[in-house]
Order: sequence, then C-alpha cells, then structure tokens
Amino acid sequence: MATPKTQYINPLYDPATDNLPIAADVQTMLNQPLVDPNGFDAEDETFIRDVVAKFESGEIQSHGPSSLLNPTVYDALDEVKKGKADQNALILLGRLRDIVALWKANPAPTFQLKNQIHAIRLTKERLEGQLGDVFRV
Repeated sequence: MATPKTQYINPLYDPATDNLPIAADVQTMLNQPLVDPNGFDAEDETFIRDVVAKFESGEIQSHGPSSLLNPTVYDALDEVKKGKADQNALILLGRLRDIVALWKANPAPTFQLKNQIHAIRLTKERLEGQLGDVFRV
C-alpha cells in the first residue's frame, strides 16, 4: 500500500486523530497569552500609558496620522524630512492602534505586547534622532 501524500509532508500525521475535538480546559489554556513574570520595563510602561491616554483623550486620532505629529517641529522641517515624517506617522499610527487594542483587551505584560511596545518606542526614538521631536508621543 502506498504512503499517503500527507505522510511525506508530516511523518507524525495520524489520520485517526485528525480533527478530533480539543478538550475545553485545554483550549482555554491555549487561548491565554503568555505573561512575562518580570512585567513591563519602566520606560515601556510609561510610554504605553501615555499613548493610551492620548488616544482616549482624542489628542491622537486613531485614523489621523497628522494628529501624531508635533506641528511646531514638523512645520520647521524641510520637504524631504516632512515626507519621511508623514510616511512614518502613518506606519507608527497603524502599529499604535494595534498595540492600544491589545492593551485594552488585556493590559497584562504579555510577551507579544511587551515586544511591540518596546519595538515602536525604539523606532520612534530612532526617527526623532533624525527628525527632531516630531511625534507627540
């Protein structure tokens, strides 16, 4: 008898157990994000709390990239730097929306949330090193 095609792809595949129901307690355990017992770094926690507060107050609008820009600094930039600031404001705002949604769903220090907060904070700091204090967060 020939070996099924799926056996070549995954030698551990067992058609007898394919699509069996998962026990409810196992599914609940699998659905919980992993929480880092060390918590947030102080800088990252301050950053995310500031961002969430600005989103909730309306200072930063979730679909208005220009609301992320500091107009005093932005207006003083040359056209090339303004273009870079505009492009990055759009990218950062999308990432911030995702982070704020995760934070509102579960403000626990999950590895996913910690990684995203840290990455965007470092990205913002790198950009501000090139462009000045152009972002409001």
